Amino acid sequence: MGDGVFWIRLQTDTFDSETIMLLEAMPDGDTILVIWFKMQILAGKCNADGYLILNGECPYSDEMLATVFRRPLNTVRLAISAFVKFRMVEIIDGAYYLPEWEAHQNIRGLDKIREQTRQRVARHRAKAKGVTLPVTPSNATETEAETEIELEKQQHNVRSLLKDTPLFRITDKELRSLAERHGCKPLMLAADIAAEAWRREKKEISNPGGYLQSLCTSLVVPSWYQSPEVRLAKTQAAEKMRLITKIAQEEKIAAEEKETLDREAYWASISETERDNFRHAAQKSMNPTFGLKDTIISAIAKTMAWNQAQTDYCKNYQNRNTS
Repeated sequence: MGDGVFWIRLQTDTFDSETIMLLEAMPDGDTILVIWFKMQILAGKCNADGYLILNGECPYSDEMLATVFRRPLNTVRLAISAFVKFRMVEIIDGAYYLPEWEAHQNIRGLDKIREQTRQRVARHRAKAKGVTLPVTPSNATETEAETEIELEKQQHNVRSLLKDTPLFRITDKELRSLAERHGCKPLMLAADIAAEAWRREKKEISNPGGYLQSLCTSLVVPSWYQSPEVRLAKTQAAEKMRLITKIAQEEKIAAEEKETLDREAYWASISETERDNFRHAAQKSMNPTFGLKDTIISAIAKTMAWNQAQTDYCKNYQNRNTS
């Protein structure tokens, strides 16, 4: 396995993926997801460009995977079948391969670790034979690791701008090359403009790397463009207004429901004679040719009784304040 590979990249929106949701909904979905993450970790340990190969020579079989994953063989086979169906895993020359490995991992950093491991093994073998080789760093230094992490953050930021567009297919190698050539800020701006342009026009983009390269080289900011900060502020303002409207509607509905209950309670509190008087008044207020049903007459009568009660209450309140 690839010595020195201690971590792999995992996006924070992984569980928002439709594929992950479908896997999670399957029988033994939680176990299948665990197997998927274990496969990614194993690919990092193998450090073989996404292939699951033991010691660079022996492809992992289902039985081997069941053993190292500590999961039942049938469950592992069910999981792999689903991964192949969803194109998360391919079988090439008898070996399992993760096709999206390069798009999501720091290939340059993994290549560096692989080369350092090769040099370390070569020095060890040469030492055993009494031969002295030039000394080179055997592991990435702390500064190099910090640099790699920072570059990965920048690449992740660019990818977040390109999400849900054809531009997301660009490889990390292309992103790194563009960042080194044009700088991270111009690349971020070009990526954001490109993504927003695609969302407006939906034009086909067959070569994401070349498209971004042309934008970075001769970048012109369109008049319609708004920065992510402005878009976020507008989205937040719209969401705030939506919540205010929703709360106002809920309060209105609650007030209407309370008034209905109060109206029914008042109707029940008055005498039958008073109810008949209000029913008669309701009938007289309507055109007799309509032939209204008793339920409608009663509803109108209840409303008239309630309105009269409110009017009487207001008059009594004013009289008390003026006396």
